[in-house]
Amino acid sequence: MTRSSDEQEIRDAVVARLRELMPAARIVHELNVAGQGTNRIDVAAIDTAAIVGAEIKSRKDVLKRLDEQWPAFNRCCHYVVVVAHEKHFAEYRDPHWRDDVEPYIDLNHPLFFGKWGARDHVWRFPKPDQPPRYGRCVWHFDRHRDVRTQPQASAMLEMLWAEELRTECWVHRISATQRSTRPDMIRDMVWHMTGREIVHAVCRQLRARSFAEADPPIYPDSGATPHSAATAQPSLLPGGTS
Repeated sequence: MTRSSDEQEIRDAVVARLRELMPAARIVHELNVAGQGTNRIDVAAIDTAAIVGAEIKSRKDVLKRLDEQWPAFNRCCHYVVVVAHEKHFAEYRDPHWRDDVEPYIDLNHPLFFGKWGARDHVWRFPKPDQPPRYGRCVWHFDRHRDVRTQPQASAMLEMLWAEELRTECWVHRISATQRSTRPDMIRDMVWHMTGREIVHAVCRQLRARSFAEADPPIYPDSGATPHSAATAQPSLLPGGTS
């Protein structure tokens, strides 16, 4: 895929950071959130029990599509971050602040501008997220505290192709034939499987799927990725198992 040098620079930085934060995850580019359609996660890190998505906005992009991308990605990912060029940021000051209080630098979009909780999900590139007083200089997340929001089960399953859904139906002893449709299989899986089982099923299939641009496929019995540490990373979900 042809990309601008600006976008590629940010993408490379995102991949490098995700490898630091999730060494056992598989990195996938352009992950479609609905099996097909226009909403694709620019970079996804897929662990055995969690998906972290990164949406990239280079200096040549606009932020308008975040209105639909942000909720779509959060429905199927455990954690989402917007990595945007510094041109997309502006100073935010609450009207009740004293004059001597320094402004924050926020992403200049209604979903993020002035929203305290959204600041953990934004990386201002190439400068740090916030001044040192905010407590961090490089985008990060804590795998026990931050990567714990449960996505919608049906939205996660929507990312799978028909054959992948059929395989997981058979694994979990859910009736499915070659004539079973994706909506029917998703409905039955949501009804019969636990949330944990669905997360593991989706991650298992996405880690093994062939992509145009991604790390080599990882099959359940093939161990960690070439980029992982000697010991595989445990599940990113509290209390989960890999």
